[in-house]
Amino acid sequence: MSVVQWGTWVLVAGAAVVVLSTYPYVATAISYRGSDNGLAYILLVMGAGVWNAMFAAQVLDPDPLVKGFFLALSFVGSSLAGLGWFLFAATASSTVGVPQRRLVYGITAVLTGLNIVCIATTPAHDLYWSLSSEPTGTVAFVAISPQLGYWIHTTLLVVLFAAGTSLFADAWDAGISVRYTRAYTCAGIVTVLAVLTTDVLVPGGASATPLVAAGLTTVGWLQADDGRFRLWLRTMRPS
Repeated sequence: MSVVQWGTWVLVAGAAVVVLSTYPYVATAISYRGSDNGLAYILLVMGAGVWNAMFAAQVLDPDPLVKGFFLALSFVGSSLAGLGWFLFAATASSTVGVPQRRLVYGITAVLTGLNIVCIATTPAHDLYWSLSSEPTGTVAFVAISPQLGYWIHTTLLVVLFAAGTSLFADAWDAGISVRYTRAYTCAGIVTVLAVLTTDVLVPGGASATPLVAAGLTTVGWLQADDGRFRLWLRTMRPS
């Protein structure tokens, strides 16, 4: 098996693990996220789950049209993940110093929604990409020729992930919940770099970004699980 084939199956296996982690991550968040905005975290988890699931689904069919369909759905998931990350960071208990800009949240949600609508109608236009006749280096993923919409989508992802990361970076710098704000910041930086490198330099279906972005949800789960452990310790103490 070649290096490319090994890389393909590593990405697919990683995506499958992310999808399987969706339920426990969401369940733990609902019960133990405390004062953090659990709904925003759930949006992040669900977005990352769809992103990874549809990315991996490209290997199921050799037809480029089918692969392109799954790619479009993965873009929908990435948009939801980006929006979820930004809202999660803006409403987390560690970023309480951030002014509640409801207008900004609303505009961000509307722009993300418009992006999703345009992506969902990709088969009717070529605003985002056209299927490329050039190989991607692996037949498992679709090859595309990116259009203006693709770059707008990529820019939106960079802005959303960078904005959320900067909020946690400010909280880390202020010494608030350093253990987790530092982890969120580092995971966010890696995600932004993944978008800038993989999605910009190698546009198309073959991307490590969905798997990298799952690191954001994992940090959130670890924080929630830590809260569950602390709650268990309190219940075990004699009254």
